[in-house]
Amino acid sequence: MLQFLHAITMAANIPKIVSFGYKQYETSANKRTAVCTTCNIKISDAPATTSNFVRHLKTHSKKFTEYTTTKEKLREKPNSKQPSISSFIARPIQVYDVGHPRQRAITKSIINDLIVDCNLPLSITEKEGFRRFLSVLDDKYCPASRSSITGKISEVVAAKQDLVKSLMTNSDSVSATVDIWSDRRMRGYMGITAHTMDHDSCKTSLRLVSVLLSCDRFEGSHTGEHISEKFEAVCDDYRIRTKLDYIISDNASNMKRAFTVCFPTNDADLEESSNEPELDNSDIWEELDEVNSGVVNTVLYSNCRQKRLQCFAHTLQLVIGDGLKGTRVINAAMAKVSKLCTLLHSSTSFQEAFEGQFGKNRSIPAAVVTRWNSTLRLVKSVISLEHQALCSLLEDQGHKQLAQTPREWSQLNELVEVLEPFLDATNLTQGEKVVTISAVLPCVLSLNHHLHEMHNQARYLDGMVTELQQSLHRRFRGIFINVDMEETADAHALHPFDDPVYIMAAFLDPQFCLFWLEHDVLVPGEMKVAVADRVKELLHTEAASVMLPETAIDEDEPDQGVQPVEPPVKTPRLFAAYSRKRHRSDANTSTRAELLKYIQMCEDGAADNHSCLQFWAIYKQELPHLYHVAVRVLAVPASSAPVERVFSHGGIIMRPHRSRIGAKMLSNLIFMKCNSSI
Repeated sequence: MLQFLHAITMAANIPKIVSFGYKQYETSANKRTAVCTTCNIKISDAPATTSNFVRHLKTHSKKFTEYTTTKEKLREKPNSKQPSISSFIARPIQVYDVGHPRQRAITKSIINDLIVDCNLPLSITEKEGFRRFLSVLDDKYCPASRSSITGKISEVVAAKQDLVKSLMTNSDSVSATVDIWSDRRMRGYMGITAHTMDHDSCKTSLRLVSVLLSCDRFEGSHTGEHISEKFEAVCDDYRIRTKLDYIISDNASNMKRAFTVCFPTNDADLEESSNEPELDNSDIWEELDEVNSGVVNTVLYSNCRQKRLQCFAHTLQLVIGDGLKGTRVINAAMAKVSKLCTLLHSSTSFQEAFEGQFGKNRSIPAAVVTRWNSTLRLVKSVISLEHQALCSLLEDQGHKQLAQTPREWSQLNELVEVLEPFLDATNLTQGEKVVTISAVLPCVLSLNHHLHEMHNQARYLDGMVTELQQSLHRRFRGIFINVDMEETADAHALHPFDDPVYIMAAFLDPQFCLFWLEHDVLVPGEMKVAVADRVKELLHTEAASVMLPETAIDEDEPDQGVQPVEPPVKTPRLFAAYSRKRHRSDANTSTRAELLKYIQMCEDGAADNHSCLQFWAIYKQELPHLYHVAVRVLAVPASSAPVERVFSHGGIIMRPHRSRIGAKMLSNLIFMKCNSSI
């Protein structure tokens, strides 16, 4: 009986805030405690105050709002019956079950939006602060464990792989980019991206589609044969081996040898590779002897349509490297620029003085050793400053030795003038959602024209201009031979960038068409006419081979007043070849007409207000044969930049404090990140 009376007394003395949002209330001589019903945290306060209890309940905004609402209702009805203590006692919250739509939606959002999109670690799901956040978001949500999230990620990856396979199944032609990357723990990964054109006949638009096929662990030596085996396994998994048109990779020797064994390649690449630095020990590369190599290539050429293309951006970087090696006159100026950048990023006092002179948030970007364009941006940012003001600042700060002389300042300006078109060409050909292959030939010819003119303008860097032009002709020799700007002793010999895809792509981009021929092909007029005729004949041959789907005609609605005297005679299957031959003859006539019409449309400016893909989406009915060639050719990427972006995502995911992430989980997260739009 005494215990019962004590319990009643205790209940009567419990503050309303405590009875509403807390449990396990206890009192002592100098304090009282209670456990929060929302987060199970024990809160203590003085015997005569409730400030700590109120302050903590405010962290659970939904609960606190419910408490204040209840208090306001009681104040509005002062004469109403006093509520019982039981009305303030919290009742257990019913959480969602595993299959509840809201439970699944929040878990899916945690994976897609936080772990994949925001690159947060999986361990966040076990953080107490994150779980409190989830309770505020929805107190009925039951937080998923880390192991549960890991399992769901594997399920999402499997589902996305099925979507990618479906996309590849519906594609007629595919091109791929391939490269190998090492993470912070020096584990190798082989990245393969696929590129195709989404040109469903039911749609009125064209769209370039880029997907990541694989970025799995690559164990063992990086030999050409091993790379070939792994690549073929991925192609077989996605069933694209017979659909592959081109494989784009960098100029590393192991990549070249991989696709010598796997697919037909350009022999000139292998000859050139002997003069370039090797990435791995050459003793581990396995080459076929001359006889066996000939047999393999013969079989592949007769049964496959794949061919390896060099990465345009990487080749262009090699050209610039050759040019920079060929001149030392600018070394002193470049050394001062580099030291100035280092000083600005290492000295707080100099940075404050720099910002005081040139404005807040003004800086000089640091250069990346492996990216020449970052060095160019560094130089451009320096010469954008006022020369005298910079010299005065350096002298005042005690760094007079870093000030550029007038001659060195002029050299830097001339360097930017020489190399800036190379930066434009690099940027044009590294996109992923826009057509890039069509810019390769115009870029090479325009750069050659630019260097030709710089010979007459250069005051300090004439030697560098000469080296750049010689390297450009050597590394892109196939393009110059195809436009008659160079000759070759052997008409059947293979040369870098001699594939006709570059000419076809440039012609089929209405921005270029044949305009590059008049301006940048530096040969006499009659030779330009011969080149133009060859280009047209190449496109005619390619377009004439296109078999258009037959257009169904409604028997009840004859074509615009043309009344057939009798129904068409059905051709027996035995003689179907006769009909095909007749249609092909008609196609030869129509493709020539299409070529002339397309050239005229480009000259009349029909594409001035449209992108390349928009143009072909609009005029696909008027130019059906060329349209089918365009959607195949224009989908080929000009460089291996797409697969390099894959590795950039991998580097961001595996930040230094996440270096313990497993290889399989890293592959899965990269796959989901790169295919998030699917």
